[in-house]
Amino acid sequence: MHEFEKYLNDFPIIPAVASKIMSIAEDNIDISFKQLEGIVSVDPMLTAKILKIANSALYARQSEIVNLQMAIGLLGFKTIKSLVILLTASRFSRELKNREVLNSFWRHSLATAFIAKQILIRNKDRKDEESVFIAGLLHDIGQVALFQRYPDRYRDLLTNEQAVSSVEKVEQSLFNTDHRKLGGFILRKWNFPDMYVAVAEEHGNRNVQSIYKNIIYTVTLADLLTEKIGFGQGRYVDDDLFLELVSFLHMDAEDILYFQHEFLPFIEKDPLFAECQEIFLV
Repeated sequence: MHEFEKYLNDFPIIPAVASKIMSIAEDNIDISFKQLEGIVSVDPMLTAKILKIANSALYARQSEIVNLQMAIGLLGFKTIKSLVILLTASRFSRELKNREVLNSFWRHSLATAFIAKQILIRNKDRKDEESVFIAGLLHDIGQVALFQRYPDRYRDLLTNEQAVSSVEKVEQSLFNTDHRKLGGFILRKWNFPDMYVAVAEEHGNRNVQSIYKNIIYTVTLADLLTEKIGFGQGRYVDDDLFLELVSFLHMDAEDILYFQHEFLPFIEKDPLFAECQEIFLV
């Protein structure tokens, strides 16, 4: 048995719809739209949720969006894909125990996703904004598997002062793995593209060699920013790494002040953020 397989025994299986959607190529958009519609339409509850969000204030239109074809055409393939991952992840997480810890996890993960996306928007780099959103949402998924397997020990770890500055080292000593390695394993088992696996495995690293370096650094900076604005997990922020990432991603003092002082009021008015909190935090 693979050393990580034991962690999947207590872990719900990600809905097949998510794995199928993540495997859809985007090089032929007409075919991709048809594939996406075909996969989602077999799940009435998922379809209903997508249409509800599509008709929310965030996507307010003069006419009601009444079917998936309209939603995909108006919102675009990548946005619909992000909504599907959000909704399937929330449904999958409801099968897990210990809601209090999971609420804290998803609160942090959602903030990381929204901040990562906003970093790219502020840099006028919108090509990967939906991809970085999903990557931010799932970057710490290995923590859920560790907590599900060892709830008491992992809860203690999260409140352990020794673990504040080096969670991965403490995880390795206690469980013979860490949440980054385990997260990469889980996303690979779920047939997610290599980019998401790389983010799970390498976020937080200073010397990333991956071809997805920009995405990984964006998620890492978003992860650090959550600590500075109150959505973190009580971890130590390496200020040297923080400044290196700010420089690498071509951000400036004005950008950092925005995230520290203006982002929270802005995001709390975002209808999609409100929808996400409703579906994840129960």
